[in-house]
Amino acid sequence: MFTMNDLFEIAIKMEKNGHAVYYNSSIGKLKNRKLKSLLQWMADEETVHGKWFLEQKNNLSLEAAEARLTEMVPEVLQNMMGEKTLLLDEIDFAQFTKISQLLETFIGFEEDTIQFYELLEIFIEDERVLTGLKAIIQEEKKHVEQLRAMVADLSEEDI
Repeated sequence: MFTMNDLFEIAIKMEKNGHAVYYNSSIGKLKNRKLKSLLQWMADEETVHGKWFLEQKNNLSLEAAEARLTEMVPEVLQNMMGEKTLLLDEIDFAQFTKISQLLETFIGFEEDTIQFYELLEIFIEDERVLTGLKAIIQEEKKHVEQLRAMVADLSEEDI
């Protein structure tokens, strides 16, 4: 069974993974300054998002939603996420030879994150928290747009 606490923990873990595994782990391996700058900005945003989720987890009282969550979330989460693990530690950056391959992996992570956060929207009743979550979703969508633009610019460039 998942609770709101569990879902916020997953969101916090996703943001930490985005920061540490994807962006910070790859920045040192790249030569392209524009791409390094973009990834550093995204890593910083992931840190801010993680702190926001931690604050919500620590401050929000969600007892009313807990009963719905324990019934609905396991099935809904499985249907939305399929076989995706939400854990990124198994990514082998050595397998990438082109920047486009790396960026497509980042895009997939960002899209999974958006999908998960849109699931969270269903269960959040506090308007202030919902507004904050929607802002984070928009920022994640902006990440995807910027990564796609970078793919178009650097698709054949070696890492």
